[in-house]
Order: sequence, then structure tokens, then C-alpha cells
Amino acid sequence: MTALRDRISADLSAHIDNAVVEDILSTYDGLVSKHRSGDLEGALTKAGRFVEHVLRAIEYVRIGVAPIEIRSVAAAVRTLENDPTLQESLRLLIPRALYGMIYNLRSKRDAVHVKEIDPRQIDVAMSVSAASWVIAELVRLYHISDEAAVEQCMLALSRTSIPFIETVDGETIVGRRVDPRTEMLLLLAHASPDGLTRTEIGSSAKCSPSSVTRALQGLIKDRLVHIAASKRHFITTAGECALVDALAR
Repeated sequence: MTALRDRISADLSAHIDNAVVEDILSTYDGLVSKHRSGDLEGALTKAGRFVEHVLRAIEYVRIGVAPIEIRSVAAAVRTLENDPTLQESLRLLIPRALYGMIYNLRSKRDAVHVKEIDPRQIDVAMSVSAASWVIAELVRLYHISDEAAVEQCMLALSRTSIPFIETVDGETIVGRRVDPRTEMLLLLAHASPDGLTRTEIGSSAKCSPSSVTRALQGLIKDRLVHIAASKRHFITTAGECALVDALAR
């Protein structure tokens, strides 16, 4: 994801203060990382900070200066909604997504859940999806990359919520022990839409080479993975559904 992050940073920094862009991307990275590792409370904390940094970015676009902090998210959202000089995405769509789909989940839930079912898992999943959409929308508005690159970037952002994937010293791995088939699907889902070569899969997988080969052969036979003419491996739609089922079990 390093290349994707660099591309997003370059696009947004062409129009928004670089330090604010870095704050947005750092908290987004933290949100996604904590979601994948299962640190739900930590993820919700990052989600709240992400909201504040995006609002700072919109204020930079609006008045040319980014506030050091957002004292009241609700007040900031109202201010943006009442500014007719802003385009609709910055005035309404992004602020309402931030407030309704991320910030309220962080601030309105009780700190201690007395009921048997803890809602934080679905809260964090919603926050990750909403934050990914917000960044994709900002990239759509402010990109300097070519259109094809932007479309690939937006597609990749829509698929960032893959659990158990971690990046350690630049290496992408599955951070929990799962069966080889599930591990292959996790790695390929994370790599979508770019896919992976057999060498890249073998480098990331933490199971034996023979297990990787058998798992891939079975996945290809079941049409859960496809090998393109480029020799890169891609997860199919059926593969994504199978992954959801495997994780649910």
C-alpha cells in the first residue's frame, strides 16, 4: 500500500496543506491497522481523530488556513453546511459522512457495553468503510494523477477493510494463523485490484511452499482465484464470497 499512499499524498498535497494531509493519512492508516489487528477501541479513537483532521483540511480549502484543532465537530459541520462557496462534497456529503457514520459511532456509544452483543465490531467496520470513501472522494476532487490511476486508487480504497493483514517492516503478512486457502484469499483480496505473482504470494505466505502450491491449485480449480495472461493471480467475486464465509466460521 506504500505506492498507493504516496500517490494519494501527492494528489491531496497539491491542494491541501501537506502537514494536514499527513495527519489524515496517518490516522487513516492507524484506523485500518487497528481494525485488522482487532483493537476495536483503539480503532474508534483513531476514527475520531480522522474526522477532526479531515475537517481541518476542508477548513484549509475554505479559508486558506487549517485550524490547529477542531473544538466542536458538530459546530464545524454546521459552519461548512452554511457556506455556499463550498462545492457540495465539501459542504454536505463529506461532513455528513464524517459526522453520521464515524464521529457519532465513537461519541454516542457507551464506553462500557452491558448487553451481551458488543457493537464495536460493526461500528469499526462502518468507520473504516466511511473513512475510505472520504479519502476516495477527496482524491476524486483534488487528483493530479491521470484518470485511470485515480480510478484504480478509488477501487483499492473501497477494498481496504481486509482483516488480519499487517505490514511489518515493509512486508505484508497475514497476522493470524489461518488455513492456507484462507491465507491465499486474504493476501489476494488485500492486493486487489493489482493481483500478485506466484513469487509475491510465496514471499508473503507464512506456510510451506508445498502448502501454498496446493492451496492455489485448489482455489484455481474452484474458480476462486484466476491466473491472468500476465501470470498474476487475482481473487474472483466467488473468491471474495468464499473468504467472507471462511472468516465468519
